[in-house]
Formats: sequence, C-alpha cells, structure tokens
Amino acid sequence: MSTSSKKRMFALPAAAAFASALMVGCAEETPVQEAQEGDASATAAILNETVTMQNEVTEIVGPNLFTVGEDDTPVVGVDASAQDIQDGDMVQVTGTVRQIVETDIESGWGVDFDDDETSYLIERELDLGVVADDAQVIEQD
Repeated sequence: MSTSSKKRMFALPAAAAFASALMVGCAEETPVQEAQEGDASATAAILNETVTMQNEVTEIVGPNLFTVGEDDTPVVGVDASAQDIQDGDMVQVTGTVRQIVETDIESGWGVDFDDDETSYLIERELDLGVVADDAQVIEQD
C-alpha cells in the first residue's frame, strides 16, 4: 500500500466525521455511502467504526429500519415510531457501521424485523448500514 493510500485510509474517518457534522437541511451523501463508493480500503476503514451523522430521513421502511441520505443509508435498531421519527425529519444518528446481513443483525442485536424490513435488508445484503445506538430528531428553525 502506498503512503498516499495509507494517508487517505486514515484520513477517511476524520473527514467523514467532519462532513457529517456539516450536513444539515437536506438529504446528502452520508459518510457510510462515501466509504462504500470508495475503494476497499475506504470501506475497511469505516467498517465496525462508531459514527455520528446528521441527515434527512428518506424512508421509514418499518418500525426497526429507516434510511437517511441521498443514497438511502440503512439505519437499524431504533424504533422510529417510539422516537417520533418521520420521513423528511432531520436526525442525528450514532451507531456502528456494519455490513447488512439481516440474520446477523436480528440475532446479534435482538431486532425483530417485519416482512417489509426483511425484504429491504435482503435486497441490500452486504451493503453498509448503521446499527444505531441512538437516533434523535433535530429541531430545525
């Protein structure tokens, strides 16, 4: 691996955190999506890392799954209805970046997906998503 590749790999989490802090007001690309669109080292650098990002909810798939950002980064593990999260809300999400493997998420985090959520996750199998520890609506002026 070249020195410049190493620098980019280590700079990615910091750059992603900075970029996510700036995202307010619309569905923009998430740091998770940016990493996934990069090379294998970009994906490896963010996989299993904790991220905090702010972005717009683009779809409520079910009670345990919603998406954020222009490319619909999946967020699982938060009960959107209990948090009063709705399509179009600006949210702050903190969680761990994981590859989407529906059975691993169900068994590892005790999430019980409905049929719509299961279908969505199977379609996105091995994409990156966020297993959220926390998600909150950000009030906008």
